[in-house]
Amino acid sequence: SSGINAEYGGLLSREVTPRDMSRVMQRFNESFVFSADSPRMKFITREALQSHVFKATHTQGWADNIMVKSLCWNGKIVMDGVQRKFNFDDGVIASFSTNPADSICSVRYVD
Repeated sequence: SSGINAEYGGLLSREVTPRDMSRVMQRFNESFVFSADSPRMKFITREALQSHVFKATHTQGWADNIMVKSLCWNGKIVMDGVQRKFNFDDGVIASFSTNPADSICSVRYVD
C-alpha cells in the first residue's frame, strides 16, 4: 500500500471511524492553505469528463495562470465564491491569471 491508506494504517482494510475521517479531512484541507501573498492559484477540476478519446489530465494543482479550451456543447464554468455560471461552449478559451493589485487579505484561524 502507499499514500494515505498506508499512512493511516490501511483504512481501506477496516471500518473507518469518525476520528479517521477527521484526520484525513484535516490533512486534505491543509493541503490547500498557502501564503496570502502568493501569486499562485490552487485549482481543482470537479467532475472532469473523460472518454476513450479525451483524457482529463492535470485536474488539480498550482498555477500562475491557466488556459482552458472547451470541447463541450452547452458547457459551463462554475467558480466557487462567484455564485455564477459562465457559458463555455465548444472552442471557447478561458484564461485565468492573478494580479498583485487584485490580491485579497486573508486570515487563518488557529485553534
